[in-house]
Amino acid sequence: MNNQKSRFFLKRHAQLERNFLTGFTLVEIMVAVSIVLVLAVLVIPNVLRARINSNEVSTISNLSSLGKSIQQYSMTNDYKYPQAFEDLVAPNSNPPYIDRDFIDNAKSGYLYVYEYQDDDNFRLLASPKTPGRTGVRYFYLDETGIIRAKEGGQASESDPPVQ
Repeated sequence: MNNQKSRFFLKRHAQLERNFLTGFTLVEIMVAVSIVLVLAVLVIPNVLRARINSNEVSTISNLSSLGKSIQQYSMTNDYKYPQAFEDLVAPNSNPPYIDRDFIDNAKSGYLYVYEYQDDDNFRLLASPKTPGRTGVRYFYLDETGIIRAKEGGQASESDPPVQ
């Protein structure tokens, strides 16, 4: 009986030793980790660029909507543009023309600045909150309704229109 027990333990010890030897080697683990790192290096810049593109597309849409809101304000106020962004939100406007978030916070990674020129002219500027991370283009809109863009610095009326 003792002999049977010792044979059983020897067999079991041999099985455990074989299982231990069939694990991953350090080289195999290092190869797997390096493959994952290479994939991460290739994917992360594309994900960041996609975010910048979506922020810019959203900003172009927001500028278009803001421009229409400013024109609507002008039509209901003797064709005079608002003297400040605050004129477009409650309680200064009832009902409000725009959401207060455009004044107080960054929307889609962009900050919006309204500049009153005179009763017939205005400028609306959009700049990335963190240039290079939330956007790379700066945008400009005036009473003509044409959105213009420039990379690396504030856009103006002389920059090309957004396509």
